[in-house]
Amino acid sequence: MYLAKIIAYISILVWLLPPFKQLKGGYFLYFLISGYSDPLAILLGEVFRLNPYYTHLLIAFLLSISILFYSKKLNSKWIASLILLLILSLWLGNKNTIFIPIIIFRFLIILQLLISFSNEFLLKQRINIYLSVLIFYEITIILKYAAVGCNYSLGIYFYYLTSVFGMLICLFFIFYNLQNSPLIKLHSSVVD
Repeated sequence: MYLAKIIAYISILVWLLPPFKQLKGGYFLYFLISGYSDPLAILLGEVFRLNPYYTHLLIAFLLSISILFYSKKLNSKWIASLILLLILSLWLGNKNTIFIPIIIFRFLIILQLLISFSNEFLLKQRINIYLSVLIFYEITIILKYAAVGCNYSLGIYFYYLTSVFGMLICLFFIFYNLQNSPLIKLHSSVVD
């Protein structure tokens, strides 16, 4: 478990950096919440003995709100629906099922990112690497929670493995934001 603690602490430190790059021209709120989620979970767990799953549920809720904000789809219906899902998750959820609403929130994030990715692909005929990496990162997060939720003893190893991989993804977001992301431009005949 010594190696797991080292991975966790390095991951926490690395994820504190992307919000600075995303401040102008990126998903700043998303990266701010992501970057400070693990320190917040540790703090709430140590001080208030709050189960980290509940902290991660709240963080997944806030991340989905931030993505809706950036996709300009944040309205009262979405907020009410997400709050209802959060309340039901807290009320009905237990230690064994709390990962399910986290996955649902993360899946909503992927859907919104896919819409942005598709719009750019179809309207501007280009592939935005930034959005591709962000979608891929969210998929790894879903796989991480699913692995831990399905089989804790084996899933925890997968959790730390994907955390290492997440740090490599984080390096991309330290250097690139939505404005300066590499693009793959397609010829119009490819899309037709």
